[in-house]
Amino acid sequence: MLKLSLTTKTKANSCLFCGDILKSPSKCQYCGFKFCEDHMSTDNHQCGKTRYAEYVRKTRINEIPNLASGIFAVVCDTCGYKSAKGSLIEFAGEELIQHTQIVGCATNVFLEEVGDNPQFNSQTIEAKSNEQKIVQPITRPNDSEEKENIVDQLTKLASLRESGVLSNEEFLFIKKEIIKKLQ
Repeated sequence: MLKLSLTTKTKANSCLFCGDILKSPSKCQYCGFKFCEDHMSTDNHQCGKTRYAEYVRKTRINEIPNLASGIFAVVCDTCGYKSAKGSLIEFAGEELIQHTQIVGCATNVFLEEVGDNPQFNSQTIEAKSNEQKIVQPITRPNDSEEKENIVDQLTKLASLRESGVLSNEEFLFIKKEIIKKLQ
C-alpha cells in the first residue's frame, strides 16, 4: 500500500489561493480548483475561467455561455479580426487582450462561444435558465484533432505563464491535467 506523506495530503486538501487546510473540500464550478470559504467566490480567487466573462458576446437571450469548458473565438467588429481557432476562455481572453494592445482596437472586441471542449467528453454541463434545466452533451473528436488541440492548449498555457497571467503552480497543475488526457 502506498503511503502519502502529510505534505501531500495537506496539499490535496488545501485552498489553492491561500494554502489553508480545507475542512470540507469544495471546488469552483468553473475552474475546478479547491478553495476555502473565503476564496470560493470567483472574484476572491481570481478565477481564470470568469476573468474574461465580461467580453463574452451574448448572442441569444436565454443561452448561458459555458465558461467551464466552452470554446471561444475572438471577434473584432472594428477591424474584422477573427481567431483562426477557438480555445478555452482563459486562452481566448488572453488573445483578446493581446489584440487590443497590439492592434489597438479598443471597442467592439468580443469573445464568441463556438463550441464545447472535446476533452471533457464524459461530462455534461448543466445550467438553469427560467426554471428549466439545460443539458449540453459534449462530443469526442478523433485522435489527431485531440492531440492537435492539446498541443495548442499547452502552447497557450506556456504563453500565459510567461506573461504572468498564470502562476507557476497553476501552470504545472493545468499542464498535468492536459497531459493526462493524452494517456
